[in-house]
Amino acid sequence: MTGEKKLTFEVAMKELEVIIQKLDAGDVALEESISLYTRGMELSKYCREELDAVDKKISMISKDHNNETIQEEPFV
Repeated sequence: MTGEKKLTFEVAMKELEVIIQKLDAGDVALEESISLYTRGMELSKYCREELDAVDKKISMISKDHNNETIQEEPFV
């Protein structure tokens, strides 16, 4: 996906859905199927990486037992 504008997660997921529908329909030529599959794998990887990045950013804020100190903890 080099050289492309930055995709959003939502746009990538929508494109992936369209590709899956086309492949599931089964009425595309072999060469097009291979191209669609390749693009689908690229989009899948992109979405997985985006989700992993977001997962690392998510954290919970909790207060200690005295309700005085706020600390940030990783969300697991």
